[in-house]
Amino acid sequence: MILWTIQRVGAWQALQQHGVLLGDMRRVYAYYRQFYRWLMEQQSLRRPPVWAWYAYDAKRKKPDLRCSAYLGRGEHGVCIEFNAPDDLVVLSRFDLWNCILNDAYLAKDEQHDLDDPTPEQKRQSWRHVFDLNFGDPAWHGPPNEAWIQATLPLLRLEWVRSYQHFKAR
Repeated sequence: MILWTIQRVGAWQALQQHGVLLGDMRRVYAYYRQFYRWLMEQQSLRRPPVWAWYAYDAKRKKPDLRCSAYLGRGEHGVCIEFNAPDDLVVLSRFDLWNCILNDAYLAKDEQHDLDDPTPEQKRQSWRHVFDLNFGDPAWHGPPNEAWIQATLPLLRLEWVRSYQHFKAR
């Protein structure tokens, strides 16, 4: 599966030096770690995953490096294109992941939205993040326009097809 990951230059250098890149949570804010741990449980991962893009938006799969959200302004990064084994990749909806990060209930549509869900109801609803066609398009947007992220346990240097250095805006 063709994917793209945005990494700091140091991560790219580590991948080149060691032949493998593993995820870590050093840059994850403490509050969000509970949600990352939930994701790791769902994927039976012992380590945080490497994050990548499968479909950046409806017009392109490769991330738009003019976007300002990847790294701090002026920071140098690397966009790595790679071909990962399909069985290692878990796809999920970026918009729904952001709902999870906001500790929200993932409702199918406005009619099924809960005003005061229990923690268990919220956690059960989060599994919909992996359903790329989840929900009413009027509520969540058309599935073919969803931003699709990918998580996988590691990135191997031999999977790399190309890379591009860039400076974050």
